[in-house]
Amino acid sequence: MSSDKEQEYFSDGISEEILNVLAKIPKLQVTSRSSAFAYKDTKINISEVAKILGVKTYSKAV
Repeated sequence: MSSDKEQEYFSDGISEEILNVLAKIPKLQVTSRSSAFAYKDTKINISEVAKILGVKTYSKAV
């Protein structure tokens, strides 16, 4: 990637695609993109975001 903005756009696209694929699994409840991305540029840690959104299980990139 040639810039941080391009890399951000690319990673957002991958994240959105993962959400879309997971949402197709019948017994899996997936948080909406708008809810998940609302915390993208905040300093709130993922555990706290999960509590706010009522999420029981989450995945994070390393």
